[in-house]
Amino acid sequence: MTTASGAPLPGSDLAGEWTRDRILAVATDWVWVPDDATEVRTDDYHLIAYPEWFSSGAQVAWCRSERPPDALVHEVAGQVRRWGRDQVSWWLSSASRPADLESWLRTAGAALSETVEVLAYDLTGPLPDVGAVDVRCVPVDDARTLADAHLVAGEVWGGDQPPSDQLDRELADCARPIDERGEFRVVAYAGNEPAATGGCTLAGGTARLWGAATRPALRGGGAYRAVLLTRLAIARDHGATLGLVKGRIATSGPILRRAGFTAYGRERRYLLPV
Repeated sequence: MTTASGAPLPGSDLAGEWTRDRILAVATDWVWVPDDATEVRTDDYHLIAYPEWFSSGAQVAWCRSERPPDALVHEVAGQVRRWGRDQVSWWLSSASRPADLESWLRTAGAALSETVEVLAYDLTGPLPDVGAVDVRCVPVDDARTLADAHLVAGEVWGGDQPPSDQLDRELADCARPIDERGEFRVVAYAGNEPAATGGCTLAGGTARLWGAATRPALRGGGAYRAVLLTRLAIARDHGATLGLVKGRIATSGPILRRAGFTAYGRERRYLLPV
């Protein structure tokens, strides 16, 4: 496999290697569904309504169908309205079907709200060189670090703080070994101030990096890079051979590329009022 300084990752086709097609397939099937979400999963699409404290809308995580796009969109919109939600996000990639779904969504009034790059890093070689950072980054493993992670995420992403029972479950989860729970979060501090956070899910040899956020007033000091490096190091220690992330093209994408990540494709999110 290699990259970092060695080579083949983008085109390697050896058995068990992370080929381009395999990386894109894993990225397409990477879907977060919390315990308190509601979902509809069919052969054609995967529709999720996240808990109200997290998001007021719904999301089509993927769509691979031979049905006409108008029938699919009307079916999904009807379900979203029955849930009492007023908008639905559609995530599209090169694997999305029908082929004219994107143009149909635009015609129906959907607006492009986000574009991300699918980026990967070979963890069998050296960890990325992120430069000097004057921040401290630690795993989220107690009530204080959990609260600090939510403080950062809430300031950057918006939304309400999780209800107390959700926080209690998350805190109890922090006490379990990473290999058992399959995911973890970290939080970075600039001095004593929580500056950035990010999570990682371990699945099938991949370190799926998600939820990275840096407070606006503390950007530019290396907190994002510290969160990136710490997650990759922990993930590698727990058997991951590939770091995988969907980075925003205008913000985290360039940082990840400079750190040695390779881009394999893009995914686009369209927001459709229903």
